[in-house]
Amino acid sequence: MIYLRKVIRLPFLIAISALLFLSACSDPEFEKASSSLKAAEADLGNLEAALNPSNISQSAITLPNLRYLKQYAAAVRRINPQMSELVSTLEAEGTNKGGSYLFLRQRLNTAQALFDTDAERSRNAAISASTEAIAVSLAAKPDAFNDSLIDVINVLADMSKGELPKFKFGETEDKSMPPTQHLVGNPRYGSWNSGSGGSFWAWYGQYRLFSDVLGWRSGYRYNQDYWYRSRSGSYYGDVGRHYYGTNANNNSWRKAGLKQPSIKSNKASPAAVKSFKSTKRLSTYAPRTKQAPRAMAKTYAAKNVSSYSNARSSPSRTGGYGGRSGGK
Repeated sequence: MIYLRKVIRLPFLIAISALLFLSACSDPEFEKASSSLKAAEADLGNLEAALNPSNISQSAITLPNLRYLKQYAAAVRRINPQMSELVSTLEAEGTNKGGSYLFLRQRLNTAQALFDTDAERSRNAAISASTEAIAVSLAAKPDAFNDSLIDVINVLADMSKGELPKFKFGETEDKSMPPTQHLVGNPRYGSWNSGSGGSFWAWYGQYRLFSDVLGWRSGYRYNQDYWYRSRSGSYYGDVGRHYYGTNANNNSWRKAGLKQPSIKSNKASPAAVKSFKSTKRLSTYAPRTKQAPRAMAKTYAAKNVSSYSNARSSPSRTGGYGGRSGGK
């Protein structure tokens, strides 16, 4: 009798599981997530191919900043030969081995894993995976990725001892900031760690060289509060965080802004921001644009309403990163 019950119960459980799976697959959000992940994988694959060193000469047509990145890297090697290793690290940002591409790959892999493990059971998981996939897809588009390289180019310009021009966002009057200031706050390169005296920026992996080699003194550390007040404009800080920011990243930006509400969240002028082709894509990405800074309202005006607006955090109107040389 017990054996018969098991035989009867097994087909029943299989049928219920099949129904649950079919129910998940028929959910519009599940279908959207599946489609968004496939589109993001295709966009990221195209970017990876474009960044392959063997294709750089062709890709410079759609990613013109790749050419400037190589030219600036060559010039800084000539001007500051002792910084050759660091220059190579920065130049790699224009390849499929650099942190810029690998960060997007990591985000998409995480979103795909969330979809694979939880989307059938959780509608919110499907929505979150879809939202992240949309962000990665937009960030992987040639115009957005090309624009993001401006921050790396500006770091190289700062290393050139004034020989190379910078893209003018709106420079800080604080001349104590080392060249790395344009990359601080960007989760591709590091994170804010709390400690005695506030939050300080910690570089990841190979980027730790930035602290020792490009600081005005060994072991230079950015204090978040000071950084937020004093940073120059940057692509990531004024545009790119809407594509590349993580939940922790956006929350940190928001908290820094709440502590210093009188400080503008955007340092770049609206004219400078509008010159980026990638800003036009913000208007199609409601989760990022809905709460964009008021000062950039016209630039970031959302034209389409997204069904994903309740997923994943958006940048705060007051948000901003910080950091200073606090430094010991």
